[in-house]
Amino acid sequence: MKKSKFRFMATEVLLLVLTLFFVYKIFNQNIEEPRVAIILPESGDQRWDALLEGMKQSASLNKIHLIICNTDEIEDADAEREAIREQLDNQVDAFIICPSPGSETKEMLENECADIPILLITEDIYDEEQKASGLPVIKPDYYEIGQTLAARLQEDGQRRIGVVGGWRKSDISDNGVRGLNDALEGTDCEVVWYYYNQKEKKASEMVSVKEKVDALVVLDPDALVELGEQAENGTYYGAKIYGIGSSVKSIALLDYGYITDIVLLDGYEIGYKSIEEIAEKLNHRFYQLESCNTGVRELDGEELFSNDDMERLLYSYE
Repeated sequence: MKKSKFRFMATEVLLLVLTLFFVYKIFNQNIEEPRVAIILPESGDQRWDALLEGMKQSASLNKIHLIICNTDEIEDADAEREAIREQLDNQVDAFIICPSPGSETKEMLENECADIPILLITEDIYDEEQKASGLPVIKPDYYEIGQTLAARLQEDGQRRIGVVGGWRKSDISDNGVRGLNDALEGTDCEVVWYYYNQKEKKASEMVSVKEKVDALVVLDPDALVELGEQAENGTYYGAKIYGIGSSVKSIALLDYGYITDIVLLDGYEIGYKSIEEIAEKLNHRFYQLESCNTGVRELDGEELFSNDDMERLLYSYE
């Protein structure tokens, strides 16, 4: 009799545990994933393919729902503010933003995103006094990239240099140029002229009327592709092309010999780490978002496929 009663109680306990387990699973499946808005200029452009692939894979592992905003070129803080407010109306839980150029962007982001986590990617933003924003950012070290390109110019014996930057007062332009100039100081290399992005102007057209140089250092990935596509016999108006690449097009142009040397940004790593970081914040309320620099890889045509480590990097651009 006692054994029968014990078995009955054990069965009841087991059924209770199973019931609680299935109830937990049902309700756990109905928990809505945190919604993170991704704001990139020209979000459908191929230069974001690797970055978005990294984001999607990380989001799947971290149970994050991505909202990739459909945007055109974001040229200033006002355009970015509009995209942010639209997503605030959609009640997103956090933002990952490639910041717009201009000194007004920092104040705008602090005002619009005062009550919601925000993480910058690809570059930082600066005020009128060129002070960094202090916001968390995941990006390459553009100063180091400038120095890497300078070392390659010296190795190749280039003397007269033209610099094609991105937008003025942007991280990629200011720190890239600073790294380049610091590394070239006291050498035989001379920067003859600088050109920075202008609205409704093509870099190729503006560079074609500049003074002739031995090499172009292109710190804007879009301009690198534009100039590479118009190069003839490996040069653009007699100048070899060096620069920052971030797309499969830039890799192809290097492979075909239209570009001499690139420092390739690891967009996949930027995307993957940004989601990891924002997920940590959303899962732990008091966690402080942290900045970090991501890896880059210098490539020339000869070593493009000569290293096993390239397989993962190139895979992220497919």
